[in-house]
Amino acid sequence: MTDTEPPVLVRAELLEKCQWASEFTWKEIENLARYLTISRIVQGATIIKEGTAGERMCILVEGRVDVVKDDESGHRKVLTTITKGKAFGEMTLFDGEPRSASVLAAEPTALLVLTREKLERLLDEHPRLGAKLLFKLGKVLSQRLRMTTGQLVNLI
Repeated sequence: MTDTEPPVLVRAELLEKCQWASEFTWKEIENLARYLTISRIVQGATIIKEGTAGERMCILVEGRVDVVKDDESGHRKVLTTITKGKAFGEMTLFDGEPRSASVLAAEPTALLVLTREKLERLLDEHPRLGAKLLFKLGKVLSQRLRMTTGQLVNLI
C-alpha cells in the first residue's frame, strides 16, 4: 500500500463525489480533506488483516473491496462487498480493538484514509466538524448493526 498526498482540493473533490459525504458542506469537505491521505491498492492485496491492531478507517473512492472472515474450518467467507463511496474500518477509531475481519482489494482500489491521530487533531482544531463526523460515523455503525440484527434473526 502506498500513501500519497495530492493537494487538498483533489482529496476534497474525491470525497465530495462519495455518497458518504453527502451530509457535509463543501467547506466542511475541504477541511476534512486536510486530515485524509490517499492510498492506492493493487488488486488482491490485503488492506486490513483480521486480528491486527488498527487505527484507521477508509472511504472507498475507486474500486471494490471484499470483507472476509475465515469460518471454524478455515474456509474464507465473503461477508460483504463494499463499493465506491462507502466507508470501512471505522470501529477501530472508537474502540482501538483488533480488526474483526479482513478486507481485500477485489480490484485496483483507491482509498481516502483517516487515522485515529488525525481524527483527534481534527477534533482539537475543528470541534464542530469533528462532532459532525463522529455523529456520521455513529449513524453508519447504527445502520450496520440494524442490518446485521435483521440478518441474524433470519438465521435463528
